[in-house]
Amino acid sequence: MSQIQEVKEASDIVEIIGSRISLQRAGSYMRGLCPFHGEKSPSFFVDESLQRYKCFGCGESGDVLTFLEKYDGMTFAEALEELANRAGITLQKFTKTTDDLHREKILEVLSLAKQYYHYLLTDHKVGAVAREYLKNRNVTNESIKIFQMGYALTSWDGLINFLHKKKKYDLNLLIDAGLIIKGKTGRYYDRFRSRIIFPLNDHRGRTVGFSGRVIDGDEKDAKYINSPETVLYHKSKMLFGFSELYQEIRKAKEVVVVEGEFDVISSTQAHMNSVVAIKGSALTAEHAKLLKRTVDKVLLSLDTDDAGVQATKKAITALKETNLELRAVVIPDGKDPDELIKSDPKKWRDAVKASIPAHEFLIKASLMQHDKTKPEGKRAIMKELSPLFAQIEHAVELEHYVKLLASELGVKPESVKEDVDNYKNKEAFGKISKEKSAQEKSSQEKESEARENNAPTIDPREKLEKYILFLLFHSDKTKILRKVESLTHVSFLLSGANFVLKELVNFSGLFDLKSFAAKLPEDIQVKLFDIYSDQILLKGLDSLDIDKEWLTLVKKLKTIIVKDELLKITKELRELDDKLEKTDEETERQNILLKKIVKLRN
Repeated sequence: MSQIQEVKEASDIVEIIGSRISLQRAGSYMRGLCPFHGEKSPSFFVDESLQRYKCFGCGESGDVLTFLEKYDGMTFAEALEELANRAGITLQKFTKTTDDLHREKILEVLSLAKQYYHYLLTDHKVGAVAREYLKNRNVTNESIKIFQMGYALTSWDGLINFLHKKKKYDLNLLIDAGLIIKGKTGRYYDRFRSRIIFPLNDHRGRTVGFSGRVIDGDEKDAKYINSPETVLYHKSKMLFGFSELYQEIRKAKEVVVVEGEFDVISSTQAHMNSVVAIKGSALTAEHAKLLKRTVDKVLLSLDTDDAGVQATKKAITALKETNLELRAVVIPDGKDPDELIKSDPKKWRDAVKASIPAHEFLIKASLMQHDKTKPEGKRAIMKELSPLFAQIEHAVELEHYVKLLASELGVKPESVKEDVDNYKNKEAFGKISKEKSAQEKSSQEKESEARENNAPTIDPREKLEKYILFLLFHSDKTKILRKVESLTHVSFLLSGANFVLKELVNFSGLFDLKSFAAKLPEDIQVKLFDIYSDQILLKGLDSLDIDKEWLTLVKKLKTIIVKDELLKITKELRELDDKLEKTDEETERQNILLKKIVKLRN
């Protein structure tokens, strides 16, 4: 056990937090007013078993060390020392866990890979083609240095030769780092080949992944490929340029969000240094949590097409729980920032200065898509904007946009407000109707459906999996390990679930949630806490027959898995059947699939 874990286990999170804010018992939790945002109803929960806290209002969460860092403004080392002294523990050199060491090894090989790629681009003759490509894109040597850009060889095993054969790192470690791939034949090869490489750093400046832009290739080559999701790299949290440009972003108190690495690089070369790029199609809640520590304002660089509109709507949702102001930077002529900067850097800076509130951007986009002079056009605009206006909580802000839209449509503000209110009423009526319909079902069916439909994941199967894990950890502790045996051959889609189940199988002795959770990696502890303390799923738990519900849902999950597998096999069989002539291998494959179908149906 590491000393960090030793200190955490010796500390009572309820006692530490309770000495700073008022907590009261609420079932198996302690509850109080959140110290990180203003609220009148308590939504801040502290769990004694998992030794974690979470506010279901603002989203702040963590362990006892995190709390001291955020509440008392301590550094990690200061918080650790404070708790160690309190527990009478003398801090020595930290003893790292196997997971800590594994993560460190992954960070180590990622750092070496970054240096390798950077060396090939800047100092080796093989990087000449990449240097010429970047020169043609007006990327300066200074930018290459700031962002530690690199180049991946065209060969299949350039990085493998360096990290595995020369540096003696295990191939499985390189797979875990997302650097190489094991093919179906058992052959290993580099993930990135013949590409410009962009290191992807977390907010602490550690390289956790890479993005590769193809230099030359045929049309089937993806323009960009990124590292897969790993224990360190998570696309939904990644902001390219954040760590490199952190001081500029902090100073500006605002950040421009663009879509690509070259947009960030060109922007800095145009002296616009408060800029980051998302690794996906939309700003996420995780991005919002990271940015709210540093900035007050987020500016989305967008076009007024449908993609820009959808991205803005998603960003409004992502930033809803923060106090961040969301604005839109409208790029003229449908160009991206990189293209605009190449033609006229001043136009890019002017576009950023001329940013408009996100709701105003959506109004403009809707007016461009529909004819506001015709009744059907007005109706389409109101249908599109009413749901957005209905989300605005502040009356003064809502009145501003109501007047703006009414002026554009040539109608009275009262008419626009009436349409928005009608939408709200319909939504409220819809909710009431659903609740009334649910009351007609049996109590147990109603509870099950409510939990599944309200689980905070998108995929229905993941909702079911989360509910199953929730029930598992809220079962009698003498039954938990026995229940896990029925899931031995079940593969979960829910992130982190398979790791948790594997650790449960390996757990020995009488199950204890606190000691079990303490041995899990930090990110898995967070996932477990989110599942265990889900406020929606907790409602009505006391009146539920957990064992019966568990058996029903496990059977349902296994049925879904079998059906999914049958669909995949059936599809492959159809493709084989459509072939007029089959190879011996294809005939053998067909026989194997038919046997699988029989086995699955049994």
